[in-house]
Amino acid sequence: MKISLVVLTAGKMMGKEIPLTTAEFRIGKDPSCQLKPASGVSEKHCAFLVKQGKLFLRDLGSAEGTFVNDNKISAEIELKPKDKVKVGPLLFEVKIENPAPAAKPVVASPAAKPVVASPAAKPAEKVEPKKSSGGGEDDLDDLLFDDDDKAPTGAKPSWKDAVPEAGAEKDAAGTGAGPEGGAKPEEKPKPAANTSDAAAALLSKFRPKK
Repeated sequence: MKISLVVLTAGKMMGKEIPLTTAEFRIGKDPSCQLKPASGVSEKHCAFLVKQGKLFLRDLGSAEGTFVNDNKISAEIELKPKDKVKVGPLLFEVKIENPAPAAKPVVASPAAKPVVASPAAKPAEKVEPKKSSGGGEDDLDDLLFDDDDKAPTGAKPSWKDAVPEAGAEKDAAGTGAGPEGGAKPEEKPKPAANTSDAAAALLSKFRPKK
């Protein structure tokens, strides 16, 4: 807290601030006083007292008296800012400055990151595997035959029905099928020759003639 008396008396000292730096600041002609005017005041005129952060004024039995806001005081009185104090020919204004409370350091909060909404994940489409008998044969059947081509039993024809098996073609070529596609008649087995007749013929061939 800063306390001072601003001189309002006309003259070269007008406007000057007199700081009160002690707990008791006295005005008078006595050498022990802090402020000693040349005339118009008592030896020990008055005292300004600073107690518990407040300013008080006490008259010390002066002959001229001490005035606060044009009122003569007879006992100790508390002073407020802007009060006018008259001590003999001197006029002062009370100035009290309370120290400003220390400002708390401002801690900059980290900038909040913008919340970016993540796009909703698209549900994966379930792809059912297409049934196939292997090698894409059923797929080929679907391309070549419509539902109208189904047999009365409900079975769908297959492209494999029109292609003869390789073994079948070979058998047909080997049997020498005729133009009408009939199978060649089987040849009857020849009867085995009589071995006794063959032996007799061989002997007669090499027997010497008589």
